[in-house]
Amino acid sequence: MILRLIITSGIFSAFVLLSFAHANESIRYVALGDSYTIGTGVENNEAWPAQLADKLKEAGLDIRLQRNLAHNGWTSQQVIEGQLPLLEKLQPDFVTLLIGTNDWVRGISSRAFSARIQKLLDRLAEEISPAGKLLLVTIPEFSCTPAGSKWGYGKSAINGIKRLNRILTSEAQSRAIPVVDIFPLSRELCSQAGMFAPDGFHPSALQYSRWVELITPAAVDLIARKNQ
Repeated sequence: MILRLIITSGIFSAFVLLSFAHANESIRYVALGDSYTIGTGVENNEAWPAQLADKLKEAGLDIRLQRNLAHNGWTSQQVIEGQLPLLEKLQPDFVTLLIGTNDWVRGISSRAFSARIQKLLDRLAEEISPAGKLLLVTIPEFSCTPAGSKWGYGKSAINGIKRLNRILTSEAQSRAIPVVDIFPLSRELCSQAGMFAPDGFHPSALQYSRWVELITPAAVDLIARKNQ
């Protein structure tokens, strides 16, 4: 299935490349989120947004990671207050959002989280350039990591992450925003060697590369589909 999407998306990407070639500038990519997006525990070029930009270039897209605005420990509310205001000057063509882990850690209720995500997605629709595109990535499974018990282990953590992911997915789908669900993959990778940074919590560059394998087809398809 992923292979088919990659092949199909590769064909679509030609349309994108021609579209942006007329504007004589690269596709501007900005990443929003928390420590998972900034890449805590790995080098800057190993964080998944940097790896994604590289993969999109390999797919034939003239794209550059303009800024990775993510911050370690930030919640959805902090993204609204601290990252959204920067988008007006950056005027990105493509934005990814992965947020919610710290909302769960801090005990944010489902109602409050839903309200924040609604506001965040609506604001993003206003801040991204007219032809801009947004891709949402779900919260990974972190309770199974070597250091997961420090932040919440077991059924309650798993159920909590799934609950927030349902909210993210529902709000995104109601706005026709594509979603890449990395939760099952991150859970599968928990038992494999070499998948975590030295802190035992954040992903390694290798795990991020596996995320990117899943995210890339959706990103190419999104960019191409809206520029045909």
